[in-house]
Amino acid sequence: MQPYVYLALLAANIASVTAVTLGKSRAVAFEGNVIFGKDTLDDQRVHVEDVIETNCLDLGAKGDKVLTGGFDGQGYHFKFVCRCATSNPKLPFTIHKDNWWSAQVTDAGAC
Repeated sequence: MQPYVYLALLAANIASVTAVTLGKSRAVAFEGNVIFGKDTLDDQRVHVEDVIETNCLDLGAKGDKVLTGGFDGQGYHFKFVCRCATSNPKLPFTIHKDNWWSAQVTDAGAC
């Protein structure tokens, strides 16, 4: 690899790490499963989304619609993306709010 290409890649990597550590806005993904599958009730889906939205707001997201995404057609798997979280959480981490669902929280890129 040419030295200038290596330096450019190194600079880009440092810039992305610096952006995260300095509190630049990042999208954060919440992806997980519930144990009930197609038998998941609407109020259980709402509960999961409410908990994830609260976590999203705790991460500094602002605006009318901070979450996008939802459950798959079978009701088992879900993925929500929190737009523009401003805090600097140590990712990844896992949410275990109840014994019937959990979500892995990961970096989903820039806003």
